[in-house]
Formats: sequence, C-alpha cells, structure tokens
Amino acid sequence: MMKQARELGIKARFAMGDGACDDEIHALSGGAAEGMVCSQAGLPREAASPEFIAAFREKFGEIRQYAPFFYDGAMAAIEAMKQADSTDPAKFAPELFKVSFKGATGTVQFDAKGDRRNAEMTIFVVRDGRITPVAIVKEGALLDFRP
Repeated sequence: MMKQARELGIKARFAMGDGACDDEIHALSGGAAEGMVCSQAGLPREAASPEFIAAFREKFGEIRQYAPFFYDGAMAAIEAMKQADSTDPAKFAPELFKVSFKGATGTVQFDAKGDRRNAEMTIFVVRDGRITPVAIVKEGALLDFRP
C-alpha cells in the first residue's frame, strides 16, 4: 500500500500498528516506509536488560522485537508453576495473576484482568530503513527514548 501510494505521488506520513513495526517493512515497501510512524506495546528491544541482551546475542544473534517479551512470558509461567508447585495448567494458571519478578523488560506483574501493570507503549519511526524507537508512553506521559 505504501509503495503504491508513493507511486501515485502521495507524500503523506504513514501511521501503522504493531504489525508494521519491523525492520523488514523497509524492504517489503521498496523503501516507501521511510518516515512511517508505528506503535507497539511494551518497551523497544533496545531497552531490555543488559543481561538479557548479552545472553540472547551470544546464543541467538540479533534480538528480534518480541524476544524480551517472549522470555518474560515464559518466566511468568515458570514463576506461576513454582508458586503452584505444579505444571498442571489448572493449578498454575490462577497463580499468573500473582507473579512479580524483575524480567528482561522490567518488573513483570499483572492486574486482575491479566493485563501487565504499568505497561508501556513505544512509538517508532522508520529512519534509514530501520525501525527506530523515538518515544515511550507510560502512565499517560510521553517520554523521549534514546538508547
């Protein structure tokens, strides 16, 4: 869509959701995504804990956007299993609401609905063909982001 819009002479800045917040969007759009703004739940991968970044890169290479969240999700399930002293989902699932630990993306806790407490939203811009975090929205405040 962005490529076709550019071919038609449309110079608008595109704003997309999290599905477009990936470095591949530049190549997929034939470069037409340059300047695009997108948002994604959570912190950018650059804000993950230094310990997580080092361990991940050593074992797997470059960090993809959701890797720190997958890690924290798995750790939340493990913590719930420990609290329930069981791997039976019927026993450990209720414990997920009670977990609290320091993860790759900060303090991991959930509210009664299962949503992460004090969750962030990151705003990105495509610059020089890469998704670049520029701001974080937390508790209603817009904060500049500089890795």
